[in-house]
Amino acid sequence: MTPPILIIEPNLRNPSGHYAEFVRAVGTRAGDTVLEVYAHPEADAMLREMPGVQVCTNAPRTGQSLAEWRTIARAVKNDNTFLVLTSDGRHSAAVAIAAAVNSSNPDKACLFFHRAPTTVRDRFFLPFAGRAKEHALAIAPTAIVAAALRASGWQRVVCVPYPALGAAAPPHPVPLSHLLMAGAARLNKGLDIISELAIQWAQEGRTTPLFVQVSKKHAAKHGHREAGVVESLLASGYTGLVTDETPPGRPEYLKRFTGALVLAPYAREQFASQVSGIVLDALLHGAPVIATRGTWPGDQVERFDAGITITERTPAALIAAIDTVIADWPTYAANACAAAQILAQEHDPRHLLDVIRR
Repeated sequence: MTPPILIIEPNLRNPSGHYAEFVRAVGTRAGDTVLEVYAHPEADAMLREMPGVQVCTNAPRTGQSLAEWRTIARAVKNDNTFLVLTSDGRHSAAVAIAAAVNSSNPDKACLFFHRAPTTVRDRFFLPFAGRAKEHALAIAPTAIVAAALRASGWQRVVCVPYPALGAAAPPHPVPLSHLLMAGAARLNKGLDIISELAIQWAQEGRTTPLFVQVSKKHAAKHGHREAGVVESLLASGYTGLVTDETPPGRPEYLKRFTGALVLAPYAREQFASQVSGIVLDALLHGAPVIATRGTWPGDQVERFDAGITITERTPAALIAAIDTVIADWPTYAANACAAAQILAQEHDPRHLLDVIRR
């Protein structure tokens, strides 16, 4: 049996988000490698049902940053192979400081950067991350993030497609049944545009089913800007609107991609280089997508002609794109199903495990 891999993600606490799906996907490909997962205690029961996964209980699990740092320090001291699932400057510093204290090189530390570490907080921790940058493995899901890591001094950088599982069986084109905006309510994902669309369609008398997840952005509350937009959406009077105040379970979440045209008018500032798990899931399950041009989701849509990209993030541009896709639905649906098979191979979690186990 190969040595276990410790996965560190204290924010993992329920089965509905992409933290859980990341671990679930990697676990299905782990083979004889055990994944020991350090997560929030609320995730224990869920983790025990995942293949290839064990709950890491020999570390403090309060969900606080200090507990996470202690877990990283222990892994570095014991020379364990570990992966920080959502890394930023804090984790780089934690790895480097632990290595300095133990006079070791953290060669077995793997840090997965979903985005480039360029925030003010990241820059604050930059001076403390030297030994991590020299010896730890920085993993990026896109070439842009990988280039940013190299430019900031990381010596060991590898680009690995975000790990995800395709559909159980290859998807096939089905008739359009609804529009779908999945994921928690966020303005940077175009919630305000969807709200304005619903208001306009209510006035015009359109009735196309529109599924929108309005679950909270944070664990207990909406963001201060999102709350008002959610209220406007719910008050739009659009008869085709179906909303979820809580995230659907994984089976229901995936089921909704069948017959769906997925709406992803995401902000370029965040998604130019960042993977969207929702758009990836949509294409993996054969659902065409409308996305913003110049974003990672938009690049995937254009690559496979599996939908339409919009330049302007406006209701008018979104509606025009929706009507274009609906007018030629069989073509776009077939292209999305063809994309699913290619993306399932590219994003197979084995690629990530192969990199970590080198």
